[in-house]
Amino acid sequence: MNETLEKPLTASFETFLGYQLRRLSAAAMADLADALAEEGLSPTLATVLLIIETNPGETQARIGRALSIKRANIAPMIAKLEEEGLIRKSGTDGRSFALYCTAKGTATARRAEKIMRARERKVFGALTSEEMKLFLSMIERARSAL
Repeated sequence: MNETLEKPLTASFETFLGYQLRRLSAAAMADLADALAEEGLSPTLATVLLIIETNPGETQARIGRALSIKRANIAPMIAKLEEEGLIRKSGTDGRSFALYCTAKGTATARRAEKIMRARERKVFGALTSEEMKLFLSMIERARSAL
C-alpha cells in the first residue's frame, strides 16, 4: 500500500507531554549529533567541554555531578578530550585534577557552542522569546518535581 495514502496511526500516549518531549528531544539530539560530528564531538562531549571551558579548574567529579554523569562514564570522556588535545589536567590535592581547556579546546568549545545555539534556534525558532522563557520555566518546574 502506498504510504502517502495510509491513515496515520494514533494512540492515547500521543497526548502525554513526556512522550512528546522525548520525541522532540530524540529528534533534536540526532540533529545536534550530526552537526557536532564535524567537530569530532558528541552532544555529551561537547557539553563536558563547554562546562570545562566556562569553569576552568573544576574537577572531573564536580563536572560529572553537575551534568549527572556517572563517575564510570565521565572518566573516559575526560580521557578522550585530553587525548584530542582539547583539555589538560593539573594536579590539585594528589587525588584530584583541575581541568582546563587548551587553546585548541577553547576554540573547539566556541565552535561547538555556535553549533548548539544554531540548532536551538532551528528547533525553537517558531517560539517567541516570551514563549521560550515560559517553556523553560515550565520544564524546570517539572524537573524539580522529580
